[in-house]
Amino acid sequence: MSENSTNWLREINMTEPEESVLVKMATYFLDMGWIDDDSEEAFDSLVEKICEPAPWDYSIDPQGVQ
Repeated sequence: MSENSTNWLREINMTEPEESVLVKMATYFLDMGWIDDDSEEAFDSLVEKICEPAPWDYSIDPQGVQ
């Protein structure tokens, strides 16, 4: 029996300073240990995305170009 499920994706735009804060938060939890065993796989995936971004993850903010 197959189960239909929808995987929702969310795209969040952030500045470099905001990204830096996320990386520091992730580093803190990596050092101290994650707080929820049920979501550890999701935590690991998120850490990989924010700590090891690909060049195509970035775009120029058109409002910031002068």
